Amino acid sequence: MGNSSAYKWSFFDRGGLAVINFTVNLVLARMLTKADFGLLAMIAIFTGIAQNLSSCGLSDGLIHKTDPSEDDYSTVFMFNAGVGLLMGLIFFFTAPLIAAYFGHDELIVIMRTLGVCFFFQTMSYVQETRLRKEMQFRKICLVHLGATVTVSVLGIVAASRGMGYKALICTQIMLGFFQFVYYLIASGWFPRLVFRLKAFKEFFSYGVHLMISYIATMIGSNINTFVLGRFYSSPSQSGVYYQGAKFANVPFSVSESSLNSPFFVLASNETNPERRRKLFSDMFGTIVAVNSCILMMMLVMAGPIIDLLYGLKWHESIPIVRILALSEFLICIKAFYQTVCKVYGRTKFVRNMGFMSTAIQLLFLWIFYRFGIIAIAWTQVAGIAIVTIVYTLYCHRKAMMSVRIRELAGIAIRSAWLPVVSGLTAIVVLLAVASMPVLVVCVLVGLTYGAVIILLGEWLRPIVYVQIRDRILRRHGVELR
Repeated sequence: MGNSSAYKWSFFDRGGLAVINFTVNLVLARMLTKADFGLLAMIAIFTGIAQNLSSCGLSDGLIHKTDPSEDDYSTVFMFNAGVGLLMGLIFFFTAPLIAAYFGHDELIVIMRTLGVCFFFQTMSYVQETRLRKEMQFRKICLVHLGATVTVSVLGIVAASRGMGYKALICTQIMLGFFQFVYYLIASGWFPRLVFRLKAFKEFFSYGVHLMISYIATMIGSNINTFVLGRFYSSPSQSGVYYQGAKFANVPFSVSESSLNSPFFVLASNETNPERRRKLFSDMFGTIVAVNSCILMMMLVMAGPIIDLLYGLKWHESIPIVRILALSEFLICIKAFYQTVCKVYGRTKFVRNMGFMSTAIQLLFLWIFYRFGIIAIAWTQVAGIAIVTIVYTLYCHRKAMMSVRIRELAGIAIRSAWLPVVSGLTAIVVLLAVASMPVLVVCVLVGLTYGAVIILLGEWLRPIVYVQIRDRILRRHGVELR
């Protein structure tokens, strides 16, 4: 599979998942209460920690290795399954304690279901890694879409029968079980019952630092809903924050996974230093351009879209969406630099930055959590912003990229100015039509934003715009003149 095909199927994967999840979440948001979403938001931190602990970054080690053997894959599988079983049992037996801590007995069922399904999910990590290493992104796409459709149907049926938060268990927790089943079918691979200590040490030495970084990052991403659930009497506040965070994350997750996930594989397989550095430079410009478009769209369109699609009961999540959209934009930039560090084996630095980001956020959270949900949202932005700056300075000081910081700033400005100008124009239109029906506002503002990008792009033809446009048009067989 070629580079363009890898990016194409990765985009279909994340884009398709985003459309399905957004649609299902929209349906469930109208059928369920804010408290139903808040219950799952409270324990999101435990879910994230367990997922990253079970893998220990060993999957990244398999991708980083030039030619992993069957015993390598089997060793990682056996380790993941063992840790997954341990974490599943911990979830199952500590569920009453966690429910008592938050004061909601419903969490017992949620935690125990999570423990069982999580065990199966850990056994799909190596199947996915094997397909990624072989550039089989088409199969990965089909597995993800198939499993997501399955749990989505189950969740909507459960919600229609008045099962409340249990519908969210179907859509968000049972996904791991169905991914395991579908990966077995798609890959046709099952491990040998072997465990090579030498192979484990090799992958563990590479991946343990990434695991620690992922866990620290996951704590930072979910600690806010944990705090809201613990220190605010109603789970509705956690639900509002969770829904806002999810809405902000959807488009950026498509961008990050579609670009960074195959980018890591391609950069790891690229052995020529000059071509690798050129790959880094081009990808940075693309990431800034794409995510700037998403950021400006979220800042301008969040209000009317949420009111139109989710209804007025979710109106208070609008400022959360806008604040966390900035956080998601920075996360995509940070993820790019993490990939650069992973390609060069600088996993200890990635680990340290994970600690630093979470420590900064926790410090700000400790100071500002009592000032309400908006202040809590800004603590997440602060940690990510500082760490992204440190990543930028480190990668260039260590000469892992051939571009100087001044040149990098130029690339960023050339990549971001068009979305910024288009967004400012759309804001003017939004203010002018704010009194119109919300559907009309969405259409007029959205059309203005897209039209300004295309018209200015075709008129002034900035380099990054032309590169992305040409790539899209060639992919769809359109003749360029």
